[in-house]
Amino acid sequence: MSAPSSLPAYVDQTFGVSESVFQSALEMSPGSQGSIAGAISEILLKRLLENDGFEVLRIKEKPSGGNDAKNSEARGDFYFRPDGSKKDEWWVVESKGLKSNSEFRGGKLDSPEKVFKYLNSRVFNPDRSFESIYESGLQRYKKERDNWESKNRGKSFPKFKWSKQYPGAESFDLTDIWQDSGELEQWTKSIPVERFSEAAYRARSGAVAILETHQPSQREAPITGKNQAAPLVADFNVMAVDLYFRTGTHEFVFMNSDEIAHSPTSPEHLYQNYTIDILVPGLKDKPQISRPWYVDVRSLIEMTDPQPQPLDESQLDRRGED
Repeated sequence: MSAPSSLPAYVDQTFGVSESVFQSALEMSPGSQGSIAGAISEILLKRLLENDGFEVLRIKEKPSGGNDAKNSEARGDFYFRPDGSKKDEWWVVESKGLKSNSEFRGGKLDSPEKVFKYLNSRVFNPDRSFESIYESGLQRYKKERDNWESKNRGKSFPKFKWSKQYPGAESFDLTDIWQDSGELEQWTKSIPVERFSEAAYRARSGAVAILETHQPSQREAPITGKNQAAPLVADFNVMAVDLYFRTGTHEFVFMNSDEIAHSPTSPEHLYQNYTIDILVPGLKDKPQISRPWYVDVRSLIEMTDPQPQPLDESQLDRRGED
């Protein structure tokens, strides 16, 4: 069957409905919108990498044999390497978007009081520092390590690899916006009530905008046997996150899975969610990206040296090559 020449023809041929019905179905289904947005991000990421001088090969979503046939080191979306390279050395990149309901799920930030509490605990909390975040993670790690090793005599729990310079799952820059907690509280009270609604947050006009990743993926750790709803550190080398849902622009930021903070209680797992930055419409409209996040993949490669791996031909998606 030949590909339809227009969107109305495609919708009719694929779904058997008119464009208006198709649009209504999308509007009623945030999940479908998310799936399409994810596919768009993958297309744009592939083009971005190729335009930046990389050879890019798509990885099958589900190889023959199902998920069990997935290479444990190639669970991302693409292999990539410098264009023209003769070495069988590739990095695996996973494409992700932002969590669409970070601000309003469960009424998280639906009032001035909640927004104040959320921001104040991050900006003006005297007990919050990189050192305290690191120590908190380390203590959680040690407790879990000791408990696991007591039940697995003769075995060693994976090492704790957090950086003291960028510990934990949250990165953000909210400096020089408010002078103190009092000014922050007055600002939250001045925000029009409609900006605390789900509709406002979805329209990028809410009180704040949280650039938060979302990567639920049930995975079992090979050493500890721990099963968590998050990727393994070894599933891919690089994660690319499309910031469109919060910035209105398809722009990517990147992280190295070996550099970013892993789960403190399961070092073989990543966190399910990472905060890349926090925006404050009208006061801070553009992201400030800082390590362990990078605005381009070449900077990430230069600064973090992700470890390449050989290509596994069985994982390649060869559709469209004939």
